[in-house]
Amino acid sequence: MAGKYDHIDFKPPAGVREEAQKGLDWRSEYGRGGTAVGVARARDLSNGTSISPDTAKRMASYFARHEVDKQGQGWSPGEDGFPSAGRIAWALWGGDPGQAWASKLTRQIEAADEDRSMTMNIERRALAIDEVESAVPLLAVESRSEGDAERDYIVGYAAKFGVNSLELEGSFIERIDPAAFGIVSERRGRKKPLETRALWNHDPNYPLARYPSTLSMSVDDVGLRYEFPVPDTTYGRDLAANIRAGIVRGSSFSFTTSGDEWSVEDGRSVRTITRVDSLLDVGPVTFPAYPDADVKVAQRSYDAFRHAIEQESARRLAIRSRAADLREYLKQHGR
Repeated sequence: MAGKYDHIDFKPPAGVREEAQKGLDWRSEYGRGGTAVGVARARDLSNGTSISPDTAKRMASYFARHEVDKQGQGWSPGEDGFPSAGRIAWALWGGDPGQAWASKLTRQIEAADEDRSMTMNIERRALAIDEVESAVPLLAVESRSEGDAERDYIVGYAAKFGVNSLELEGSFIERIDPAAFGIVSERRGRKKPLETRALWNHDPNYPLARYPSTLSMSVDDVGLRYEFPVPDTTYGRDLAANIRAGIVRGSSFSFTTSGDEWSVEDGRSVRTITRVDSLLDVGPVTFPAYPDADVKVAQRSYDAFRHAIEQESARRLAIRSRAADLREYLKQHGR
């Protein structure tokens, strides 16, 4: 079974096992109801054999198709012909408990598929302060007065506009369009609430803040700005001390996107990220870099861009070749 479903329990619960056994007993007694497939399914269910994700989906599909059978004669106890062939077949697939269980499994499977899809499309980009000129601090600790007390805040930029990245694996560079973070700046345009976290080194074991309760984000002329109060934890205080000491000097963010544009500038391919669809986390990082594993999505987009260029080049070459053939034909025939 695929690893992404390991958290799902595919072992039939007691109610499903009992209903499947009832179906087998009825079929043996009355000689009707179900098919060879239904009987095989009932044997597996009654024995408590774990089913596969595909079987869970087939069970859900069966129950959806045969829900109408409940309206037939002999479905309920006390009616003539009880148990009807339809009622026996229904039991072989686990009955009402099986229907509820299959429905639950399919929801869990769909959620796992969605999570897996998002995970495969997550990208991370970092802002290395040593490599960026800026008139404003890109990562700092600020002390602010709150009533009679002072409180420290970590303030940083997870992204800066107008800055080209280092050359990425695949020989292209990136930049971020100022309109890319519309999900932050255009609040009424959000399809769902932001649930961005501030994390240290993208590590969920080191949470720092959560939007919008303790994490604040905004988009200005510089880039994507974030700030949060230093958490009253050992690692929170350590992080603030390391930022003050200049040991931690970069920020990063995790995101997914379905909007990018490609161009060629000075012989280099340039990817411009035009829309961020989800913003998973922001925060300080110890080693701001572009690991190869984090540019796989960009690489797929780059490959598609290069393929389009190659196709266009081939098309133009074919046109020139046909034009040359036509000129040669006209020259030979005196036209």
